[in-house]
Amino acid sequence: MSCLLSSPRLAAAVYGCFTHTTLIAAFDAILPLFVKRTFGWTSTGAGLIFLAITIPSLLGVVFGALSDRYGPKIVSLIGFAITIPALACLGLVTGPVLSQQALLVVLLAIIGIGLNTLLAPLAADMFYEVDILAEQNPETFGKAGAYAQAYSLFDGALGFATFVGPAWGGLFYEKASWGVCMLTLAGFAAFGVIPVWKFTGGGKMGRGNDEDGEC
Repeated sequence: MSCLLSSPRLAAAVYGCFTHTTLIAAFDAILPLFVKRTFGWTSTGAGLIFLAITIPSLLGVVFGALSDRYGPKIVSLIGFAITIPALACLGLVTGPVLSQQALLVVLLAIIGIGLNTLLAPLAADMFYEVDILAEQNPETFGKAGAYAQAYSLFDGALGFATFVGPAWGGLFYEKASWGVCMLTLAGFAAFGVIPVWKFTGGGKMGRGNDEDGEC
């Protein structure tokens, strides 16, 4: 496990996926409240609004193919570039008029596309790095490799994200405002760009920015 934790490339992938799930979890907590308070929607409308975020997940196979073709770094960074401005612009949704409702749906759809664009490449890059570490450190991981250990890190990060997201979103939405909350989430997402830009990529045959794969 310490070998996996010492890999910047793997840590960047896990953190990027943590960012993705934190944002999703934040919306799970505050979006129903927002549409009820702002637009007067019922629970049915509050549930249906999530289609705007989830339908783009059907394009996951396309994003995965793009990652395989062009590399996980460029595709995941495009995902961040799509997501961050849309998050910031969500703060512009403030009133109970049809145009504001339409803007909310459009921005949520854009965010859904962005989040799904970054998830598949980062998840794949994590396991690419696991393959490299297992090949270069067979005495550490043995014949079975380190997939279960890597997945436990991944699963733990996503589990923690389901706590951080609602806590973060709820705190800023209730104590500040919807606009402030969206700006803080955009800033949080922007911070996730740094490790991804620096450490992601290299493929199965390369080491990216981490030249020494020995633990």
